Amino acid sequence: MWGKLALLACAAVSGFAQDAVTNATSGPWTAKLNGTWRWHAGDDARWAAPSLDDSNWLVLKIPGPPPQTAGLYWVRLKVRMSGLSSPALLVGPIASAYELYWDGKRLGDFGQPCSRLFVPRWQVFPLPNSEAARGQHTLALRGCIAMYPGTRPSRVVAGDNRIGERESIEEVQTALFARDFRSLLLGLLVGFTIFLAGCYFLLLPPSVAQGGAFRWLGAFLIARALVDLNEFYVNFGPLVLASDVVGRFTWLFVCLGPVFWIEFAYSLFRRRAPWAARCLEILFLMWGANAILQILPMFGSITAWTFILGLVPPLAVAADEARKRTSGARVVVAIVSGYTIASLIAIADIFYGASIPSAFYLAGFRLWHLDAALLILVPAMAMQIHKINQRFRDEQERLRGEMEAARHVQELLVPSQSINVPGFDIDASYHPATEVGGDFFQLFSTSNDALLLVVGDVSGKGMKAALLVSVIVGALQNRQSDAPGALLSQLNAVLLSRSQGGFTTCSCALFTADGFLTIASGGHLAPYRNGEEVATPSGLPLGIDGDAHWTELRIELEPGDRMMWVSDGVVEARNGKRDLLGFQRAQELSTRTASEIAEAARQFGQEDDITVVSVTRVPVHML
Repeated sequence: MWGKLALLACAAVSGFAQDAVTNATSGPWTAKLNGTWRWHAGDDARWAAPSLDDSNWLVLKIPGPPPQTAGLYWVRLKVRMSGLSSPALLVGPIASAYELYWDGKRLGDFGQPCSRLFVPRWQVFPLPNSEAARGQHTLALRGCIAMYPGTRPSRVVAGDNRIGERESIEEVQTALFARDFRSLLLGLLVGFTIFLAGCYFLLLPPSVAQGGAFRWLGAFLIARALVDLNEFYVNFGPLVLASDVVGRFTWLFVCLGPVFWIEFAYSLFRRRAPWAARCLEILFLMWGANAILQILPMFGSITAWTFILGLVPPLAVAADEARKRTSGARVVVAIVSGYTIASLIAIADIFYGASIPSAFYLAGFRLWHLDAALLILVPAMAMQIHKINQRFRDEQERLRGEMEAARHVQELLVPSQSINVPGFDIDASYHPATEVGGDFFQLFSTSNDALLLVVGDVSGKGMKAALLVSVIVGALQNRQSDAPGALLSQLNAVLLSRSQGGFTTCSCALFTADGFLTIASGGHLAPYRNGEEVATPSGLPLGIDGDAHWTELRIELEPGDRMMWVSDGVVEARNGKRDLLGFQRAQELSTRTASEIAEAARQFGQEDDITVVSVTRVPVHML
């Protein structure tokens, strides 16, 4: 079979088919069985008899419209011929399955009428020599036409049914077969190209920007390509699947296409499909399921209008994005408009028999308007992918540079090592998250041998947070007072015009040489003293209210007392089950060293910057 197809492909390309048909038509050994046939709906074996009076049967012109009937029907033709040495009949696309009778005797069949139907093909039926005498004969055909659910039948029954010498008939069969192969060859190549393009889009790596949208496009192209490839199969593949079975799967692919097309349009512009579009998708899925299960009858007009309405959402969302001047939206509008026009032509042709054909011919090769639109869509979308990913890479490169700069700034603003202040032991650990955050802490040795500690967290991430931390550190270095409450007021004044809707939590602690600790907190987590939480006065975060004030807490530390501050990156660490580390575990960890606490939070599941700072009053005998 496939070797024969290869030979026919060569014949089709070389133009053999057209010449052979012309010679056969003009030659003396074949004659077309055109003209007036008689047809009758129903089934009766007696209608094959040559003596039957069929003058009251309806007239069927071939070539012309097929019988408009459901179920079985019979057609008859009177044939007058002279003697032939080896006569034969050539029967073409006259029915999806039929039985053939010559003068009341069964010659053969194609499929099984109304039970096992196939797409009509050119079939040769030899006639017995004894039946080829001169005179009038009766050709009768018992047939059935298969239609895809919800569609109209073909508008024309082909007029290439012939009778003649068997050798000439077989030459004509080969020529017509090659002609049909040639007409579908371009569709095969286009379908295969669209299928490969669909696989390309469907298998795009996750790193591709908007890859989800283009994977929907890939699914749509594959569904459309399977329709084209299926058409070639039913015309030239082995007769394994009946046409009604093939038609069901073809209809399934046809119904899945609009679902993928709608999802592609909305995903491309990162928009959520509205409920109306979702309802259409559900309706298409119902039509597709029904095509396989055959639960409900298919309603031609309702089905047609479903497909028409399915073209609206993609066109509407593309037009809306073009109105907003979204990058690339105009190109998408042009592509979607072309596909919409081609789809409307196909719908008008398939469902309503409009005079506008849904395909056109190029040098004898047939091409669907839909496929022509997709041939433009595929390279256009490939170029769009290239542009989107180029912009994505540029943006990623810009963000990467920004993050590196922010991390560099942050590393400069967080002390790399502790300072030495007599009477106090300082322990600190800082672990930034993958994305640059806003944690900071600063240590200062004052003129009266006191230690000033400032711990805080700027809301937000990235360069903006890092730059705001640099402003805070600059303000601390130029501070006017070491008193925690006054220092928070000074920082608040600096941040009011720079926070831009954000805020900063901050805790200031002043350790004096006589063992006293003064604390003021602006929304920061309370510190721990020897594993117990210190009830510090609550205060607003910085950068929110210019009239805010912060109350100070003064406590006396005993030698060996240890004060521990942790950032929210410790408390809000999450494990694989999305459980928080929480305040209870943080308090239990607060008696450990800073590095041990930070490592425990990292092992639990770090999601934010982790900052841990402890200050221990050293006993007098250790000085």
